[in-house]
Amino acid sequence: MRLRFLFLVCLISASRLSLCRKSVTASPVSKAAVVYVTGDVHTPTRVAMEGIGRLTVLEALELADGANPTANLHNAKIVRKGVNGPTEVLVDIRKIMQAKAPDVTLHAGDTLFVPHNASKSAGKLQNEYFYDVPLPGPLQGPNPIYNR
Repeated sequence: MRLRFLFLVCLISASRLSLCRKSVTASPVSKAAVVYVTGDVHTPTRVAMEGIGRLTVLEALELADGANPTANLHNAKIVRKGVNGPTEVLVDIRKIMQAKAPDVTLHAGDTLFVPHNASKSAGKLQNEYFYDVPLPGPLQGPNPIYNR
């Protein structure tokens, strides 16, 4: 019993030591060198720009595991921090995917926002949660329902 306890103590201290070493050697990423992907995507995420030459809207969307089926890809926007405050750049991701518009390059500090489409989710809600229950038999058999 004591041997097990000693083994667990050694195991916990070794894992704590390795965690401490990793946190000391890890290089911090500044907030300015990050692109955020938020909104109606599978995995809202942030992407570190270090080591990446350039990042486009489709690449950032891919890193967020794609958009949800209820996403409004026509009205996505990039929120870009500028000298005079944040500015919004409208992006039609659907046209980019159809090769009808060029893919937009994201800058460090940008936020790609994919909005939710309420009409898509209303249709999904109706089809997904409501269904018809068939009746077990005809409404009126040989005997009437109400006797008068």
